[in-house]
Amino acid sequence: MKSANNVAATGNRPVSYRRRRPGLDRPTPHSQAPQASAFAGVVCLVITTLTQTGCQEPQRVAQYPEDTLQVRYESSSKYSGCLIACVAMAANYLLDKTAFSEASIHGDLLVSGLDESRIGDVRKYLAQKGLHLITLSGRLDGKPPASLKYWLNDRGYPVICVINRQPSDPAHNHAVVVIGISKMASVESADRIHYLDPSSPLQLHSEEFATFETNWARGQHAMMIVVQPPPG
Repeated sequence: MKSANNVAATGNRPVSYRRRRPGLDRPTPHSQAPQASAFAGVVCLVITTLTQTGCQEPQRVAQYPEDTLQVRYESSSKYSGCLIACVAMAANYLLDKTAFSEASIHGDLLVSGLDESRIGDVRKYLAQKGLHLITLSGRLDGKPPASLKYWLNDRGYPVICVINRQPSDPAHNHAVVVIGISKMASVESADRIHYLDPSSPLQLHSEEFATFETNWARGQHAMMIVVQPPPG
C-alpha cells in the first residue's frame, strides 16, 4: 500500500497542521443539507467524468504559501483515483492524522462493491467512517455555504473543487484540493488560488483567480467539503 507523500520536507512525520482545526467548528445542519441535496446531481455528473483523466506520480514541493492550510499531500496512482486522493487529503486534515490514503479508500470501496468515481458511493463510504461529504455548486465569494472563501477562511476547511483545463471536453474534469487564497490587490480577480493536484508533477499550483475560475466553471463550479456529521 502506497503511503501519503508530505508536501513539506518533514521526513516521515505528518506535517504540522494549521492551528485552528476545522472539526472543532462544524457546520450546522441547516447550512449543509438543502444545498447538498440540490447540487448532488450536478456534482455526480461532473465526478463520473473524472474516470477519463490520467493521473501520474508527482514530486515533492518545497513549502506551503503563507496562510494556507497545510494539508498533507496524497498522490493519485491511476486514472480513476483523483477524487478519492482528494478525499483522503481533506479527511486527514480534518482528523489531524493520516487515517486515509488513495490506496486504502480504493481497497475499501472495492470490497464494498462501491465505485470510486461516484460521489454517492464515496459519500456512503465516508458515512461508514463517521464523516460527511458536503456537495455544492460554489463561487469564490458570496453568502455561505456556497462560498469558497467562507469554507477556507472562515471555517478552515480544505475544499475539493472540480476543474477542467481543456475547453469543451468534460472528459478532463479533475478533482483538486484548494488550500488557500492570497489577496494580491484590491481587485478580486487578482486573488491567487492555491491548490494541491493529486495528478500533477508540481503537486502545488498557484493561479490567478481568473484562470482558476475559467477551469472551475468548466467543472460546473462543483465543490465538496469533508466534515464531521452534524450533531444528532
